[in-house]
Amino acid sequence: MEPWDPALYAARGPAAHSKILEMARELPAVANKGDHARLSRDASALLETFVRHAEEERPIVLRLPTLTARLVQKGQQRVVDRLVSLVLQADLADEPCRCPELADEVASLVEVQIVSEEWDQSDR
Repeated sequence: MEPWDPALYAARGPAAHSKILEMARELPAVANKGDHARLSRDASALLETFVRHAEEERPIVLRLPTLTARLVQKGQQRVVDRLVSLVLQADLADEPCRCPELADEVASLVEVQIVSEEWDQSDR
């Protein structure tokens, strides 16, 4: 994954969603190679990007119906929690390493979250 400059992308909208998805989809391949240092860097970059994205979209999410807003926020928190776990696992590089499973889980969670955010925002 090439270094990502947050200033090059809007923190919300389709461009941000596409970049977040791209970053998440690359994690399983990196994890399967066993390059823990790169996995830690890439997962940390995605974590920073995703948190910034969630902060930027917060005003939009809060305008959603209460239940929907809560579900989106819980989904965002789950992505953040799993990304933190992946970064820690990569940093520790313990054997057996759960990095491939965590990277797959993160990629799936991010995909579901982005689809959910886009659907919730277009449904208004």
